Amino acid sequence: KYVPIQKYFKLNNNLFKNGVYISKHSYTTLSKISLNTDNINYVKFYENAFDMKKDILNENKGKSGIYMLTNKITKKIYIGQSTDLSKRFKNYLNFSYINSKPHLKINRALINYGYSKFSVTILEYCDKLDLLIREQFYFDKLNPQYNKLVGSSLRSKYSPETKARINKSLKEVSLKETSALFGSLQTEAIKPQIRLKKLKESKPLFGQTQSEISKEFIKPQASGRKQFEDTKLKLSVISGNPVNIYEKFSSKGFKLIGSFVSARRAGKFLGISGSTVIKYRNSGEIFKDRYKFSSK
Repeated sequence: KYVPIQKYFKLNNNLFKNGVYISKHSYTTLSKISLNTDNINYVKFYENAFDMKKDILNENKGKSGIYMLTNKITKKIYIGQSTDLSKRFKNYLNFSYINSKPHLKINRALINYGYSKFSVTILEYCDKLDLLIREQFYFDKLNPQYNKLVGSSLRSKYSPETKARINKSLKEVSLKETSALFGSLQTEAIKPQIRLKKLKESKPLFGQTQSEISKEFIKPQASGRKQFEDTKLKLSVISGNPVNIYEKFSSKGFKLIGSFVSARRAGKFLGISGSTVIKYRNSGEIFKDRYKFSSK
């Protein structure tokens, strides 16, 4: 039985202090539990959300990406996204903040079980405009129990009209594991046919010229209205040139660390030009003996 962390007293060598459940047991960065990450690569893993708070905040400062919170007792997970992961975790690790939003399942779980019973996984760093698409990818793969809707952490900030636009956008550009942009498990012989079919089914503008596409998306700006972020996202997916970035790890070879809708955005992530990304992607050479680029 777990006692709410807002209570202050000693129990079985565990200490409740300053509104936070503190366990005297230490944890390593090597997981001994199942993270349900079959066929999923992750960038960083923190075994104990409380003990490793400093590392979590410092190592993710200013980075946008997809994260997962795992209850080590129940094995239930939460999938989320943020344009600044450090700021998001700073909120999660602030008891006053999560206590002010008890309507969220993940907040209630953090309160009931305590931070030390949760691990933090950085699934992927990616461009801000790619967040919704990549979050949907991990939703489809991992099926989180603490949240059921992509972008759920953002929806409370939006008007009903904007929420409707986000829902519409997600339906149109949602990328499943067999998507043309993020690869499939099919044989090489049928991949081209699958890509063509997926493009025709999921992209209403597929087959139109660039000028026709531009006209449709320029209309809102021409009338003085601000272009919505989800519209920008759709345009990037339709007209972009997808690039995956792999980083070299001595023990595991290359691991996927990010997927981007264009070479320019991939280059921005590494602080280099888009033309450099294209050059190394086309040649197959390794950039600075560390990064490899691919469109598949």
